[in-house]
Amino acid sequence: MEFVTKPSSRLLCAICQDVYQDPLISALCNHSFCTKCITESLRVEPHCPLCRKYVHVSDLHSNLVLKSLTDELPVFCSHRVLGCSEVLRREALAAHVGLCAFRPMRCQNAGRGCSFEGSGVAVAAHKADCVFELMRPILDTFEARFDAMQAVIDAQQIELAKLRKQIANAPIMSASTPSGILDDEEEIILPKTVAFPHGQNIECRRTISDNKTGVTALAYTSSNTLISGAYDGSLKLFNAETGKMSRSFKAHDLSVWAIATDEPRNRFYSAGSDGKIKVWDLEVDDEAESGDVNAGSSTSTSNETRTRTTTASPIITFSDHQRKVYSLQVGQSANRLYSAASDGKIKIWNTETLECHDTIQAHQDCINSIVLLDSDPTKMVSVSSDRTLKLWDLTTTTLLHTFPDIGSEGLDVSYGGGMLYTSTFDASIVAFEMDTYSRVRTMRGHNWEVWQVKYVDGVLFSGSYDHTIKRWDLKTFSEDLTLKGHKGFVHSFRFGTDCLISAGADKTIKIWK
Repeated sequence: MEFVTKPSSRLLCAICQDVYQDPLISALCNHSFCTKCITESLRVEPHCPLCRKYVHVSDLHSNLVLKSLTDELPVFCSHRVLGCSEVLRREALAAHVGLCAFRPMRCQNAGRGCSFEGSGVAVAAHKADCVFELMRPILDTFEARFDAMQAVIDAQQIELAKLRKQIANAPIMSASTPSGILDDEEEIILPKTVAFPHGQNIECRRTISDNKTGVTALAYTSSNTLISGAYDGSLKLFNAETGKMSRSFKAHDLSVWAIATDEPRNRFYSAGSDGKIKVWDLEVDDEAESGDVNAGSSTSTSNETRTRTTTASPIITFSDHQRKVYSLQVGQSANRLYSAASDGKIKIWNTETLECHDTIQAHQDCINSIVLLDSDPTKMVSVSSDRTLKLWDLTTTTLLHTFPDIGSEGLDVSYGGGMLYTSTFDASIVAFEMDTYSRVRTMRGHNWEVWQVKYVDGVLFSGSYDHTIKRWDLKTFSEDLTLKGHKGFVHSFRFGTDCLISAGADKTIKIWK
C-alpha cells in the first residue's frame, strides 16, 4: 500500500511497524496493536509486548478512534504503475482495487488459449484484435456439445458407483444349493473385504491427549513411532500402537510447523515459526539423552513405561531461513532435505554433510507446502499464498511450469495417481492432470480453509479449520465420508499402518481406523 504522505509513527503498530490494521486496544494498559499481530502474540505468551502486563484476548476491544484515523489516510491506487491516478481514503482502497479499470486482467478468452495480459483498459482494446474472439461463435458451439457429453459421463459415473456398491454387497452362492448352480430367484453374495482407507466404518479408535497446546505437525515412521510438534515449540514421540509417550522436549522457541523423518540415518527434522531447522536423533538411549534426568527434567512413571521431559540437544541447527519454515521433505534417492519458508524460498540441504546445497527464490509470498512426486523424485511442486502452484526440476533447480491461478491462497499440495491436488484458503480443493497440466475439477465441501490434503490408494483426505476430515472419491470428485471428533482446527495428518493420524488445535492426536 502506497501512502500519499508518510504516516505518522503514532499510527504504526509496535509489533509489525506498519499502519494499524483493525486496531485493538487493551482495557488493562491502553496499548493498541493490529488485530492479527496481538492475537498471534498472545497465543505465544499472554503479555502485552510493550509493558509486559498480563493480557487476555477478552481484555481487547476495537480502538474506533485509531481505526477512524488510519482509515482516513490518503493512498494511491495499487494499480498506479498501470496508469490509475486515483487517490482514495485507505478504507475505500479494497473496494476500488476490485473495480479499477486499470487492474491486471487476462483476455476473457484466456481459457481458450489467448495469452494476452495487461490492464483492464489494455485488455478492452485488445478484444477487437483477438483471434479467439473472432472464433467465439464456433468455439461456443463446440463447448456446448462438450458440456453435454460431460454431463452424460458424470451421470454414468454416478450410476457405475451405485452398481459397484450393489455388487460389493450381493451374495454369490447359496449354501442350500449343492450343485453350485443358482436358481433364478437366489441372490449372489460376494465376500466383503474392505480395508483402510476404503469403507464407511472408519472411526476414531484412540485419542492421545499429552500435549498442553494445539498440535501443529506430525510425522510417522515404519517402526510405528509417531512424532508430534505443537504451538509451544515442543516435540513428543509416541508408540502409535499403544499411544504411550516415550520422549518429550522443548525444541523450538515458537510453533513447530513441519516434521520430516530420515529413517536410513536414524534422524528426523523439525522446523517452525522461529525460522530454524533442527536435526534430531530418532532413537536415543537413556544414557545418551541430553540433560540430567533428575536435575533438568520431569518424569512420570506408569506400570510399564517411563516418560521423560528433557532439554534434548539437536545434532545441528540450521538458521539460514530468516522467516517461518512451513514445510519439509526428505528425498532419499538424492540424499537431500528440502525446506520451504514464508520468505518464498526453497532451500536444498545435503543430508550427509548437513550443509545448504542450493537456494531457489520460488515464490513472491509465503510457501505453505512442498511435495516430491512419487513417480519422479527429481520433480517437486510448491504451493504459495501468492495463489500459484509451481513444478520444479530439482536437478537443475529450474521452473518447469506454473499452473493456472488456483483462485485463492494455496495451503497444501499432494500428488497421486497422475494427479495433483491443492487445497486453498477459500475452502476448495483443486485437481490438476499432471500430463497436460490442465485443471480438471474444483471440489467443495468444507466450510473453512483446508489446511491439509493427502492422497492414498485412490482416495484423497482433507483436513480443515471447520474441525472435520473428509474423504473424496476421485472417480466422481465428490466427498463420500466425513470424520468428526476434533473440537478445534485440524492442523495436520499423516497415514500410519492401516490408519489415519490427525492432530488439531484441541491439543489432541486422533488415530482413525
